[in-house]
Amino acid sequence: MKQELTSFPALVIRESDYGENDKLLTLLTAEKGRMTVLFKGGKSLKNKNSASSQLLCYSEFTVKERNGFYTLSEAALIQQFFELRRSLDRFALSQYIADVCGEVSVENENGEETLSLALNTLYMLCREDTDTDFIKAVFELRCMALNGFCPDLTACPLCGKQESDIFYLDVMNGSLRCGDCFGSDEDIELRKSEGQALMIIPLSRSVLAAMRYVIGSPSKRIFSFKLEEDELEPFCRVCERYLTNHLERGFKTLDFYKNIKKLDI
Repeated sequence: MKQELTSFPALVIRESDYGENDKLLTLLTAEKGRMTVLFKGGKSLKNKNSASSQLLCYSEFTVKERNGFYTLSEAALIQQFFELRRSLDRFALSQYIADVCGEVSVENENGEETLSLALNTLYMLCREDTDTDFIKAVFELRCMALNGFCPDLTACPLCGKQESDIFYLDVMNGSLRCGDCFGSDEDIELRKSEGQALMIIPLSRSVLAAMRYVIGSPSKRIFSFKLEEDELEPFCRVCERYLTNHLERGFKTLDFYKNIKKLDI
């Protein structure tokens, strides 16, 4: 049976050894979401496609398809994000971003928005003037919003209030409670009917505004805002908890990034 050649741009989000000489590449693509591609001879640095097929490379891939299996034919580098390799914490964070993208993306489903988010985030990480924890938090929340876990941050569902000095985020149900309604009998009854494990995080006016901005702004503008230093930590904390609890897993790359940050390398 004749093998068909297909070309497309993709981001390498995972690589693993396969046999003595080969590698398996996990690619994030716009049209087919997550793809697994066999890279024959991928362990050899002399392979003409090695430089374009490393982790976090964004390249134009040409693959052979046969019976639903893909084999790499050629790769032409578009962007290497080389700057990330100069900073251990930024490179560690980029690996976490790749892991999350691999977790939320699905084979043979449109991955255009997730790919765009991943690329925008990696570009931001190449800029040393932007805090890595801020970049991470924006990515986490936007990623959840794009992949079926978008919280409803419009208003308190019990009274309709949209603005207040304090709101409470029901993490697992992805809904708000204003300070007046939180803990009321009506609130308790609603939680019972929703039937999710309870995790409540208080949100200040500024943090809630930042979360609304990340969810609702155009994709190229999601990083275009600032938070005061005392608001940055709670913003980062709620975004991480929202992602890890909805995906119901931890990430070794996230733990590694945090350990690097502690060392302040």
